[in-house]
Amino acid sequence: MPITNAKGLLPQESDPLFIGLFPGGVSYANRNVEEHGDFKRLAFLPYDTLALEVQKDCPPELRHRIVEDAKTIQARRGQQFRISTCGQTVRLGR
Repeated sequence: MPITNAKGLLPQESDPLFIGLFPGGVSYANRNVEEHGDFKRLAFLPYDTLALEVQKDCPPELRHRIVEDAKTIQARRGQQFRISTCGQTVRLGR
């Protein structure tokens, strides 16, 4: 099943970067590497602080994409951000 990103439709398996919206923040992971039974975590952006936490072993080519994506969310500090399909939102930043 295709996913949509800024460059259009891509087969999910062709893009290693997984971006997931979770109750506490945005999780960035490498879907091509498994660690402890899940995608390998690369970074996390908490909704409350908006301080991006990047793992030391994050590949440079994915680090750049993660930082750029996080900047778009960080730019929305103080705004409501939708985290679910049922309309739940969080206020970004403190």
